[in-house]
Amino acid sequence: MRNLRPIRYEAWKARAAITSACWDAAKDDILVAFGPTEESGQIELGRVVEEAGAGSNPMYVWEEGLVCRVQRADGYLRKYKKVASWDAPSPNPDVPADRIVSMHHFSDDLTTCLVLEGGDIVAVREDGDTSSGDDAHIEIMGSIDAGITAARWAPDEDLLAISTKADTMVLMSRSFDGVAEALMTPEDLKLSKNVSVGWGKKETQFKGKGAKALRDPTIPEKVDEGVLSAEDDSRTTISWRGDGAFVAVNSIESGSRRVIRVYNREGILDSVSEPADGLEGSLSWRPSGDLIAGIQRFSNHVDVVFFERNGLRHGQFTLRGPSAAEDAVRPIGLEWNSDSTVLAVRYEGVVQLWTMGNYHWYLKQEVPTRPRCTASVWHPEKSLRLAVTASGTYSEP
Repeated sequence: MRNLRPIRYEAWKARAAITSACWDAAKDDILVAFGPTEESGQIELGRVVEEAGAGSNPMYVWEEGLVCRVQRADGYLRKYKKVASWDAPSPNPDVPADRIVSMHHFSDDLTTCLVLEGGDIVAVREDGDTSSGDDAHIEIMGSIDAGITAARWAPDEDLLAISTKADTMVLMSRSFDGVAEALMTPEDLKLSKNVSVGWGKKETQFKGKGAKALRDPTIPEKVDEGVLSAEDDSRTTISWRGDGAFVAVNSIESGSRRVIRVYNREGILDSVSEPADGLEGSLSWRPSGDLIAGIQRFSNHVDVVFFERNGLRHGQFTLRGPSAAEDAVRPIGLEWNSDSTVLAVRYEGVVQLWTMGNYHWYLKQEVPTRPRCTASVWHPEKSLRLAVTASGTYSEP
């Protein structure tokens, strides 16, 4: 991939903050969610659809004081259509507002599934005519009392993986029946395939004049213990392998270190990652299945690090940090595109697109997302189509 540059760019602005987004692959629409927030516990779900417009000059049109449509030079425009809205009050008086941890659209039956941190799993089913709006059926399919930290649907859309605040990993079917449940405990770390070489404590090792020359090159000079990054935001993330056979969960174990656990579709623990100092909460499994990407932060740089399915490290590359100093210290997100050729690295104010050639990583494009990026979502079928959402205060053009 010699050149990666945008051949069509569209901007659609909303007065309210977008909290989540996903693609409707069948229609090429983008579904967006507003709320819940501290000011309002209501969630509104809508579509950003493409329609034929009049004229050929780009223009901005504000509608109902909420959203704006952007017309392209080819006469088409992106327009917002409300699907449904409902109240989602905070499940805990100590938490100002609930939060959407996952949103996924099923194109076969026009159903959007939203998983909330408070524990509710909500299904919003539209009627066949998505242009009408406000005719959707909203149903709470189930609830997890302990609360949810992360959720992700498998690529084949048959299984939903959920990580709970009770340190369990739950697998649910498309009909929201429980398939498997696994408790995440410190005992899981014994499954790590790392082998102690038995060299004893560092201070008791002999270091003669030729110690460096005689050192076994297979033994690393420094062994990571899994020390947490000072910028760690304590989040949990989930990512499936492209064929849906395995799922990875990145979480903090016992408040001391980050662990990436890999489970099969029956909920059986397959492997645990080796310790990595400064490992953060980002996680994305390359759809081709060979690498699991994460973020490792050092005092003077940030690396994208790779793990194999067995939990062992398999290379890394150093990121080119954004110019804004505040972006460099904020949590970083990762997301592979559908054909495994581009890795999106999401900072707060910019999304970087990285590709690999001849075992070297290249920064191909930067997409500014000021003031604050909230999500970057790849199209599940069109591998080079990316939707980016940002929140902030906008003024009329």
